[in-house]
Order: sequence, then structure tokens, then C-alpha cells
Amino acid sequence: MYSAWDEVQPNHIYQVTKSFPLTEEGNNGLVYLYQPIIGQKALALYYGFLGDKEDQYENEFAHIDMLDALNIGLPDFLQARKQLEGMGLLSVFAKEDPEFGEMFLYRLEEPIHPEAFFRDETYSFLLLNTVGERKFRQMVRRFQPEKPDLSDYQEITSNFREVYGALDERLFSRNAQNLEKVSNEYQVASNNKMQLDERQIDWDFLYELAQRKFIAKENFDETFKQQLTLYANLFGFDEMKLVELMTEAVSLADGMVNRKDLDKTIRQQQQAAAKKEKPQAVYDDQSDEEVRRFNTLRQTGFSENDIQLIKIAQSTAPMDFLQAIKNEKHSYVADQETWLLKTLVERSPLPNSVINVLVHYILVIKKNSSLQANFVNQIATNWSELELNSPEQAIKHVRDLVKEAKNKPTKKSNSSSRKQQPIRKETLPDWVDKPTEEVEDPAVQEEINKKLQDYLKRKEGES
Repeated sequence: MYSAWDEVQPNHIYQVTKSFPLTEEGNNGLVYLYQPIIGQKALALYYGFLGDKEDQYENEFAHIDMLDALNIGLPDFLQARKQLEGMGLLSVFAKEDPEFGEMFLYRLEEPIHPEAFFRDETYSFLLLNTVGERKFRQMVRRFQPEKPDLSDYQEITSNFREVYGALDERLFSRNAQNLEKVSNEYQVASNNKMQLDERQIDWDFLYELAQRKFIAKENFDETFKQQLTLYANLFGFDEMKLVELMTEAVSLADGMVNRKDLDKTIRQQQQAAAKKEKPQAVYDDQSDEEVRRFNTLRQTGFSENDIQLIKIAQSTAPMDFLQAIKNEKHSYVADQETWLLKTLVERSPLPNSVINVLVHYILVIKKNSSLQANFVNQIATNWSELELNSPEQAIKHVRDLVKEAKNKPTKKSNSSSRKQQPIRKETLPDWVDKPTEEVEDPAVQEEINKKLQDYLKRKEGES
């Protein structure tokens, strides 16, 4: 069974590097802008690595010392490390050393300047959904550039040539090669951008569609492509849907998309009771490969209800899936749940179908009224370490754990029994304690699946 120990171990050695010292703006960005998104443990880990980098006496460290310093376990360390990686604050390199085994190099990246943070719609969107509109406005005011009223003033600033005169061109030419060498030495690779996979979108197809709608190709710089990639992952938008949304925020004068209007449009759509977009759920049109797959599942013990849930989970975007469950529970999706699901889709390696099963497990099987960050992240981290890549793997894993918890033998008092009992290598996660019977109830499962299908079909008819 895969665990955090398979990726890193407490006795593994690591080194820390950072191209330049942490700036004051970078520090403020970490504390006030990044911290609400990455969490306290990830922030503490960043500063822990920074302390190692500034150590004047040591340049190699063991992970066990960092675990002790932060008072966390290995799974929490790995989760915090990956949170830094996902936000572009840490780059990780590994090598196999003949003497020490696997060794790591952690390169700390400079947080982007607060000005750039708020200019980037993706970062702003994450912060807004984390702290809420009131706190977000407060942060905007805190870092807003000062713009004094110069209407009554006339600029009289002296230019360089007036003060220092002309450069000595001959002296400059003689030192040109040396100056170029110094310049190249200060060219450092920067990896402080949020880590998203742009291959989720067929960009050539999207450009072609956008051109037909008079949307200028100049819109699609790296920042905007990152924003669109995030929407595609979180909400299940395809290229046609993305272009459709952009047409509501494009200027007919120059073909440029107002990114803030686009973001506002998407937020309004997701908060509305009846959304406009058509879900991609298709339950009856199966390929030959899918037919063989589901027949195999039936032969291995999966019920028709299980298969129906698998079909829904793999053909529905996470936000649609969450909204469907909330609708049937006569509830609503809170802002905090939107941010939590958004972060899960963006940063975890779990596919959307597995995330849907996770949401189903927490809200339907465990009967929780909402998604709580600590509980969701605990399960998601465990499933990521187990590399659950399909909804059927997730369903089987949950049921195996529930059965194991029910059949767990009680401890015996006599010493001979203790000697004969095999040592348990892994304890069950906290979230499978006190399992509910609904996991095995086919009638309840069938009713839930029917309600999910009915909601999604109604939503399709409204579009």
C-alpha cells in the first residue's frame, strides 16, 4: 500500500537553495496573501526551509529534524510540501547518492510581488474564495499602490544625462564582454507560478473558436491561459464553453476580454440555482471498451447501483456534482466549499471522478451537511498516496476499510494471545471510524443515484 514513506523518509538528506534573499514584499505576500491559501503548516515549512538556507554552519539536513521542529508527521510534511509546490513557492529535485541513498534539493522560490498577485486573476480568485469579499477588499486596500494627487504639480525631475553627463562609449565597449558575463550570471530560472497542466485544453481548437467570435488571440498570454485551465479543471468547461463565456466579456471594439468581467460571470453562474451550462453526463451511450469494463466490474462484485454512481462520477464536473447533492439535500454550496473543491481539483493528483466519489462519501454516506477542509484534505491526501485513479478504486477502497473496521479483532488480555496476534503495519485512517451502514445499503444507494440523475437531466433541459 502506497504511503508518504514511499516518496520521502525521515532519514533522507536534503539541501535548500534560494537564488536571492526573501524580500520584504515577498515576506508580506507570504503572510497575508499566500498563507490563507496554502495553510499554516505549509507557511511554517517555507520558513523552516528558509532557516536551513540561512544556516551558516550546516548545508545538509535530515527530514526528521524538520518534522521535530514543526511537530508534524511525515504525511503532513509531504502535504505541506506539495502545497508549496502547487503554488509555485518550492521546486523539488531528487538524486540517488551512492553513500546516503536518495537525496533532495529544495529550491525556494520568491513569492510573486503583491502587485503582480492582484493583477493575476487566478491568484485573486483563490484568495477571494478563501477569505471572503470583506477580507479580500481589505487586502486589496492594504497593498494598493499609492497614487498621490499631482494635478497641481509640474514634474521637474532631472534626467540622467543632465546629472551624470554622457557615458564613455570606448570604456563601455572595452568592458562589454565582462558586463555581459555578469548579466548572464544573474539570469536565474524562476518557477514561482502556480503549477497547472495546460494540456487539459486543446489550445489550437480554442484559438480557432475564439477567432470565429472575434476574440483576439492577443488575449491568450500565459496568465490568461492559466486562468482558463483552472476553470476547465474545476468546472468541467470544454473549449466551446470557455469561448461562450468569453463572448460575454469581450469588447467588440478590439476583441479583448475583460478578465474581471469573465471571472464575475463564472462566479455568478456557479452561485445561481439554475446554471446555464449543459452537463457532459451521458449514461446510455457507451463504447465497446466501457461495456467490457462495466461487465468486468459486475463480475468482480460491483452492483448496478455502484456502476451507475461510477458513470455519474466520471461524466460530471465536480461543481455540478456537488451542486446536485446539495440540491437534493435542500441546501446550498457555501463559498468555503467552492474554494475547497476548487483547490482540491487544482492541486491534488486525484481525477475529477474520484473527487466526486469523495464528495459523495462525505455528504451522502457520512451524512455531513457540508465539506470541512480538514476532513476533506485528510481523505484526499490518503487517496492520493494510494494512487486511486478511478471511481471504482475509490468505492472499493472505502468498502474494504469499512469491512476491516467492522471485523477488527478486539484486544485480548492474556500474553499468549498478544504473541500470536500479527503486528498491524498500518492503522486505519480516522475517517473510517464508526462506519455507517448506508455504505452497504443498496436501496439507499439506488435512491441517491436516481436523484442525482434526475437533477442533472433537469439541469440539461433548462439549458
